Amino acid sequence: MTPDIPLRSFRVLPDWVDYNGHMGDYAYGIVFSQAVTALMDEIGLDESYRAENEATLYTLEMRIGYQRECHEGDALSLATRVLAVDAKRMHLYQEMLGSDGSRLAWCEQVLLHVARKGGTPRAAPFPPAAASRLGALETAQRDEARPAWLDRRTGLG
Repeated sequence: MTPDIPLRSFRVLPDWVDYNGHMGDYAYGIVFSQAVTALMDEIGLDESYRAENEATLYTLEMRIGYQRECHEGDALSLATRVLAVDAKRMHLYQEMLGSDGSRLAWCEQVLLHVARKGGTPRAAPFPPAAASRLGALETAQRDEARPAWLDRRTGLG
């Protein structure tokens, strides 16, 4: 994955470990979501933007593929790639990597920019600066190989 979006670093916290002794599925969602928040900061949808504009991202769809277990204290890094973007939505692919660079999990997400002014959330176009940054990231990452599992349907067949 290209270095256009900085890697995000995490450590597996004790409360992320489940009764099986490894990181619970819910914790993967937390880490991937925190990496999206970091991306939001990177493209200008940061905390001050969210407060001033009463706007944020809503997750429309999220799919996680688990590759290897993570344990308490393990170092993790998250790489994020913008697969596609339109006026109001972004399609992301993220990889969670171990300290040795091995893939631990991947996550595919579709997120929607939402304005909440007036109390009723509604889809809204990205602000121009964020749209420009997302478009540049999508273009820069367009030629990277697309992981095959992104095109697989979820199911048993």
